[in-house]
Amino acid sequence: MKATLVAKLIEAHCSGQEAKFEQALMELANDEEKKGNVSVAQSIRNAYRPSKNSQTVGGTQDHTIAPSGLKSSGFTIQGGQFNSVPRDRESLFELYDLVNPAVRLEDIILPEKQKEILTQILGEQKNAEVLLRKGLTPVNRVLLCGPPGCGKTMTAMAMAQALGISMAYVRLDGLVSSYLGQTSTNLRKVFDSVKNQRVVLFLDEFDAIAKKRDDAHELGELKRVVTTLLQNFDNMPNNVFLIAATNHHHLLDPAIWRRFNVVIMLELPDLLQRKRLFTKWLSDYPVAKQFDYALVSKVAEGLNGSQIQEIVRATAKYVLVNYPGEVIETEHLLDTLIRQVTLYSKENNEEFWSYIRQLNKKGVSLRVLERALGVPKSTIRDRIKEGDLDG
Repeated sequence: MKATLVAKLIEAHCSGQEAKFEQALMELANDEEKKGNVSVAQSIRNAYRPSKNSQTVGGTQDHTIAPSGLKSSGFTIQGGQFNSVPRDRESLFELYDLVNPAVRLEDIILPEKQKEILTQILGEQKNAEVLLRKGLTPVNRVLLCGPPGCGKTMTAMAMAQALGISMAYVRLDGLVSSYLGQTSTNLRKVFDSVKNQRVVLFLDEFDAIAKKRDDAHELGELKRVVTTLLQNFDNMPNNVFLIAATNHHHLLDPAIWRRFNVVIMLELPDLLQRKRLFTKWLSDYPVAKQFDYALVSKVAEGLNGSQIQEIVRATAKYVLVNYPGEVIETEHLLDTLIRQVTLYSKENNEEFWSYIRQLNKKGVSLRVLERALGVPKSTIRDRIKEGDLDG
């Protein structure tokens, strides 16, 4: 897929067809986003700066730029709905990016129970008018919790995509101000700006503005911010679909919890999810027929989705640079995984060998470890025995 898109880019560039170049570039960005590479996709779109005379695929001029500088496909401004994006008074930073995500819910690997509740929420949103006529309020305030790299942002984006509406992605660097009272003012600006729109309002790193008010280490300013946040939650209309995400749900003020209709905990991927993640991301590269997906999925226990994706990409680059023309073997990926998990420790480091012992107990054979590490099998056996005796 990626090779085809790159070929399209080169062809369009060489022929001077700006519209085709833009189309291929945005297809490439969308493809990266669907794989979870949101920052890469955004960088691609940000890097594209056509001249004022450039044209869209339809042949008409298009100078519409999203607030973050993102161009027309994948992430776009919803023309005609939002007149302007509010800014912080002092820094002049925009308080949110208005985007249209391309990532789909089926692109995200989650447990079935979580997919079911997300599907239910989407169903309520799509049938909001019917529910409201019956006196039933559709879910429109969702809190996504869980450790970093578990898909909270992608899930929020996928829900906006499924509903076919824009996402106002709140920027904390613009929202939080060092000036007294300005953060509360910025919050009100955000909610006032979207209150008449059909939009997903996404508050990432939510704990930064919604901490417990009884925290003795927090200043009165943050407590006022939480109060402002609660007031805006209570006055938020049904047309706004609010999604918040946090890595530290235990820090949230109890009153904030009560404002959410649904709270979903996105946890580290289980064995089945890890296997699906490896299968999905390795599909972009040439892989050995005998590649042991079950084994690598088992030894990757404790890693999040982002870490697994990075290990796959690092392995692909390693093989391409050091063994051009060869396919990815199980040992290649295990070697990358070991190096990253042990922070590239020396092989005489006890923490390194402690991790090797864990891998061996999880089913990684001495033969596979020998090939992955380039260390004689006898040495590995001796170091594992030493650890067992010490234990």
